[in-house]
Amino acid sequence: MRASFEQLEAFVTTLNEVSFSAAARKCNKAQLVISTLVANLEVDLDVELFDRSRRYPSLTKAGEALISPAEILLERRSRFLAVADA
Repeated sequence: MRASFEQLEAFVTTLNEVSFSAAARKCNKAQLVISTLVANLEVDLDVELFDRSRRYPSLTKAGEALISPAEILLERRSRFLAVADA
C-alpha cells in the first residue's frame, strides 16, 4: 500500500495545524509519530510534501498538488464510515 489513511491524516493535520507538534497534539500522538508518518508517506510516494527548512513546514509544489486529493479521500472515508455505522 502506498498511502495509509493514518499517513494522510498526519499530512493534512500537519498542514491545518501549521506544525508537526501541533498536529501531534491534535491527533493525540507524539511529534515523532506524526513526523514519521509524513516522512514515510513521502518515501512511499517518492515526493517531498513539506519544505522543512524554516521554523514551520510549508507545502512543496508536490504537497500543494496532493493536499486536496488527500482531504477528499479522508472526507469520503469519513462519509463511508458514517454510512456503515448507520
